[in-house]
Parts: sequence; C-alpha cells; structure tokens
Amino acid sequence: MHSSISPKSANTSHTRADHALSWLCGALTPNGLDALATEWEDLAQAASEKNIFQFPKFIRNSLPLLADQEPKIVTVRHSGLLIGIVILRRDMGYAKLPVPFWKSALHPEQYLGSPLVRAGFEEEFVTGLTSWLDQASLNCGFVQLAKISGDGPLAHALFKHSDATGRGIIVANRHKRAAIAPTARCGTKDDSHLTSSRRKSIRRAQKRLHNAGEISIERLSERDQLDDWADQFLEMEDTGWKHEAGSSILSCPNETALYRATIRDSFESGNLTLTRLLMNGKPIAFTLDVLAPPIGYCLKSAILPEYRKFSAGVLMEFETLKYYLGQGKLDLIDSCTHPDNTMLNELWPDRREIMDIAVSRRGLIYSSIFAGTRAAKAIMQRFSHV
Repeated sequence: MHSSISPKSANTSHTRADHALSWLCGALTPNGLDALATEWEDLAQAASEKNIFQFPKFIRNSLPLLADQEPKIVTVRHSGLLIGIVILRRDMGYAKLPVPFWKSALHPEQYLGSPLVRAGFEEEFVTGLTSWLDQASLNCGFVQLAKISGDGPLAHALFKHSDATGRGIIVANRHKRAAIAPTARCGTKDDSHLTSSRRKSIRRAQKRLHNAGEISIERLSERDQLDDWADQFLEMEDTGWKHEAGSSILSCPNETALYRATIRDSFESGNLTLTRLLMNGKPIAFTLDVLAPPIGYCLKSAILPEYRKFSAGVLMEFETLKYYLGQGKLDLIDSCTHPDNTMLNELWPDRREIMDIAVSRRGLIYSSIFAGTRAAKAIMQRFSHV
C-alpha cells in the first residue's frame, strides 16, 4: 500500500478462497503518484487497452487541469499485484435527478477515459471496483466510467459482471468515431474504401496544392529539432478560429505545458509521430500523433488558415491514412475526434466505439434509486433522438 493514502481508507475483500482482492482510495497527489510510478508504468505497458491519457506521465502533467475536480485515485490489487487504476471524482446530478455518484475525472484534453487494467484481470478489476463502491464512505449510488472503449475487454467485463450479480447498468453517450485498423487492412489499397467522387476531389486538391508551390512532407526525427517543431506546431494551432475563440492550446498555460511535455516524453520514448506539410519549405500544416503500440492516438492537427482553400487538412489526414496503412504495424489508430467529423468519417475506413457505462452500488435503496435514474436517462435519450 502506498504511503500517500491513509490506511483508514483501505478496504479488503476476499472474493474466493484462493484469490484475494484489495482496493485503496485516496486523493490524487504528486507524492502519491511518485510512490506508484514504477507499478503504474508497469501496469500501463501490461494493460489490455493502452490508453495514453491514463499513463502516469500524462496524468502527472495533467494534475493542474484536474485540480478543481478534487480527483481520487482507486487502485485495485490481486494478491498484491496492481491490476487496475481508475481516477474518479464525486458529482451530483444525473439525468436531471439530484443523485450523488462517482464518475471518471477527465479534462478536455483526455479523449479516452478507459482505466488501465492489466490484461487478463478485467473481471477481477470490476469485482474490486464494485466492492470498493459498496463500501465507499460517501453515499454515492453508482460509479460512471466515461469515454471508455465500447468494444474492449473492460466493457465486456462490466456487462458480464452486471449479468452475474444483478447490478444495474446504464450505457449512455454511445457513439463511434473515425479510426484506422492497419493490421486488419494489410494489403488493401489506401483509397479502396473511398467513393469515386471523394477520390477525384482528393486528386483535384493535390493538383491545386502542387500547382501553388513545391510540396513536401516531413516527420520529426532529430532531437535537436524537437523544440522548434513544437513551437511551430503550437503557433500554427493558435491561428484562425481557435485563436479568435480563445480555444487554442496556447490560450491555456496548463494545456500548453501538458502538450509540450507530451511531445517531449513521447519523442524520448520513441512514440511520437509529428508530421508537417511544407510548401516551398514553409510549414503549412501539422498532425500530432502519440503511439502506445498496438494503438495510436491522433491528438491534434494544425493548418494555416490561408491554406484551407487548398484542402490542406484533407490531404494531411489522407497522408496519415496512407502512412499507417503502409506500415501495417498497429492494430488501431484512434482519431480522437467528434463522431460527426464528416471529413474524417469519409476519409478513414474504420470506427472505434466509445460509451459511458454506469454500474450501481449494491443494496435495495441504491438499486431502487438507480432504477429510477436509468428510467429518467432512457427518457432523455429517447427524446434527444426525436
């Protein structure tokens, strides 16, 4: 048990005679993160779903963005082995009902909320998490895991646990976003899924861009160029409508620090793909991807506004598609974008399902409140699609 959390907050449950589960909950602090760092990194690399947004370095760099949520960290162990970590916060009000509950603590730059769970221990993690929920000191009636992969092993374990134990479950905000499945498409043409009109529009955009100047594509490979490329990317991202709306990375110092650290850390670990499109030697567009093999995450893109008329953004995303299909090394490239992104939905052939899953606390009172909450949520979802 790590020293940053008081033993009074620990609970232990023996689910089977030969297998012990234990769990611990406490405030997410720099000291606590440091105490867990080695185990957390090991868990990140052994997780069945490698979610970079829950890796220890990303969370450490995210602490200023999470501070106002007063996040708690729940660790679940199996016979002493760390098998899962989830970061939660207490919330009030669900489906317009005044009910207290636990939910994933996430900031806007976390595009996937799936907790890190050791491969092969998904069912044990869910058992440990729900056992902690049942004995948590605050009277929250359920826990909601937000933005998790809907087709991953953790979601399957949650559904299985609900069926086996009779716990109530709510699935909400279910959607699919653009993705690429390179290994599954090995040997296929990079544009075989596109309509003939889309292929023609890409060729026309390529011709317009080449007619405007000499075009080249580069990927960052040298350490001494890292800071210059990062500066160029951030400055370009802080243009156009994002600059006007104050929603660029540079508009928020904590986000700026997060992205600079993410770029640096990912480069040092060999997991950064920072690509730029140049015209006559001048950068006009960037894409920033971070890898956690076998998954890659496309975090951000940036385009100089005056080159949007040349469909530079479309060409960069098409270049991303060609690059990863050509490598064929990763199982999934997650666009991390909105499900209604028409351009990427047309360009990228695959999809990743994302959803929120809420699971009820055990007990008649909690089950009754949760049933009412689920009914209210169902009504809201029904009318939202009318």
